[in-house]
Amino acid sequence: MAADYPTEKIRNVVLLGHSHDGKTSLAEAMLFSSGSVPRLGSPDQQTATTDFEPEEQRRKISINLGIGFAEHGGFKINILDAPGFFDFTGQALSGLRAAEGAVVVVGPTPNLAVGTEIAWELCNRTSKPRVVVVNKLDKEHSDFYGAVSAMREHLSPRPFPLHLPIGAEQDFRGIVDLLHLKAFVTASDGKGAEAPIPDDMQKLVEQYRGQLIEAAAESDDSLLEKYLDAGTLNEEEIQRGLREGILAGKVAPVVCSSATKLLGVRTLMSTIAELLPPAEGEPDKPTKAFVFSTGGDQFGRVSYFKVVSGSIKTDQHLTNLNRGGDERLAQIFYPRGKEHVTATEVHAGDIGAVTKLTHTLTGDTLGAAKDGGPAAPLDLPAPAYSLAITPKARGDEEKISSGLARLAEEDPTLHVERMEETKQLVIAGLGDVHLDVTLEKLKRKYGVEATTQTPRVAYRETVSGHSRAEGRHVKQSGGHGQYGICVIEVAPTKRGEGFVWEDKIFGGAIPQNFRVSVQKGIVDNMAKGVVAGYPMVDVKVTLVDGKFHQVDSNDMAFQIAGSLAIRKGALDAGPVLLEPIVEATIKVPEKNLGDIMSDINGRRGKIMGTEPDDGYQLVHVNVPESEMLRFALDLRSITQGRGSYTKKFSHYDEMPAHLAKVIIEEFQKQHEAAS
Repeated sequence: MAADYPTEKIRNVVLLGHSHDGKTSLAEAMLFSSGSVPRLGSPDQQTATTDFEPEEQRRKISINLGIGFAEHGGFKINILDAPGFFDFTGQALSGLRAAEGAVVVVGPTPNLAVGTEIAWELCNRTSKPRVVVVNKLDKEHSDFYGAVSAMREHLSPRPFPLHLPIGAEQDFRGIVDLLHLKAFVTASDGKGAEAPIPDDMQKLVEQYRGQLIEAAAESDDSLLEKYLDAGTLNEEEIQRGLREGILAGKVAPVVCSSATKLLGVRTLMSTIAELLPPAEGEPDKPTKAFVFSTGGDQFGRVSYFKVVSGSIKTDQHLTNLNRGGDERLAQIFYPRGKEHVTATEVHAGDIGAVTKLTHTLTGDTLGAAKDGGPAAPLDLPAPAYSLAITPKARGDEEKISSGLARLAEEDPTLHVERMEETKQLVIAGLGDVHLDVTLEKLKRKYGVEATTQTPRVAYRETVSGHSRAEGRHVKQSGGHGQYGICVIEVAPTKRGEGFVWEDKIFGGAIPQNFRVSVQKGIVDNMAKGVVAGYPMVDVKVTLVDGKFHQVDSNDMAFQIAGSLAIRKGALDAGPVLLEPIVEATIKVPEKNLGDIMSDINGRRGKIMGTEPDDGYQLVHVNVPESEMLRFALDLRSITQGRGSYTKKFSHYDEMPAHLAKVIIEEFQKQHEAAS
């Protein structure tokens, strides 16, 4: 059982960065170094505490937000290990919501990774103070100073070293702490031990400590005045200035580590405790908690929450302020990977977990029934990539629907929708890997194997010209027969006007009650699609003539006659397909602007305008939906993962004849084969 910590002694930090730069290894090293876990786990060996899902272990990447805690120097550090892979950005945003500070983990190379840029942008967007860790400094060709230089050239706020490495590559054996002017090296027991600063590093230490003092002074006017007068600051003043600069988003200190060698891990935790902000929470206010993430384990659904105010106790009853309904928190615990560390009370600012809530999902707030309403919802990215999904085995339709519904409850970036027009069950997520993982979970957790295909596009049919057609349904072979004849004229209307019906029959060619039947037959057939199986819109149909029989005419006969008439009339009136056009805003680095504009032109898109956005360009486009089905994957390839986009339906427009012809002919073949 973890000790109770007051709010000011809690640090909530999210680990961000490029995939494979060692976030999970660093989280594991922090847990082990603090004594939170008995052995040092490894993602490569499938033994990491925070990567416990089978999909994570098989792929050797983080998929979910891993959560654990380390106790260090009288502080509790809640560690939120976020995936670095682009498809799981939603998990990173959940972690950012629960954390007051970020630890950006980077590789020891002079090449700035895409994931580092994305992590930096997420921190800037959410105004999170940050510390940078250059990890894996024991690896061959590692270059701490090259990594720092690359970050300083491209990132703002500009990072600067707080620690310097002692040795490099296999000889990396310790760090120099520029704030406290102390050196730590690996001891025989694997733990760090204080040692003298190496003589050959004295000039480097003096140079970078000078930069450190300047950064601290620039964060506070009184410190700057003293620095200009005295030429230096004492250790306490440097620390105060750094902390103010970090909290204000002006400063980003860089530290060193080798997570696998446990080098720099304890000093990182000390840096987090000293320089990153304490947990946010109001102990004296009524209880309120925000559920920032949801997972599942052998106990069922697990809800991870941050206590916003008050405290949460075992067996407490709270109200879901978003959905209503009472929730009993029978057992609460501190999460540490898949392990449940029992808690009796979780205080303001701290992170806890509870199982088997009835109503509560990610983004919900628990609290007193009339306690000021829920917290702001999570700001998560919209789905960008979709697949139609069907079960492999007959009879599994219900299982696949319920399984996907449960997975969507755990992952709010996964959307599931049954498309009535196309009769398909469609799953949508942030990319192909996201949906692959969803299929793996569906099979493992719910025993359903599925096949996928590209979703059908909800086209529309219309006509481009005028025609006149007769619908004749006459069956008279003795006894009660069927007799209905109608003549219609078909013409296009303005785009968006829909279906227009006009009755121009004068006299008694067709009785009034059977004219309604003709209209019903036409409308029903248009809804099913006349030439390609899609609803027909923007058509005017005029009933001009017909015949009836006193005995054999009936409602059904004239419905069939109307259906036959509209089918023939549509085919004779130049049928065309309308395709949905989406309005999209694409955010790309400036260097990729030309490539994206060329790509959009190749998709039959129209560039509506561009505007700069802090080193990026926002490209506003209108593109046929059918051309955007794989755009998320292509955009990632073009921009190396730096690009993103949002889209929404705009309007329908006529599809080029040569493309529509293929779809119409395919439908006609299927229709003939079925009949």
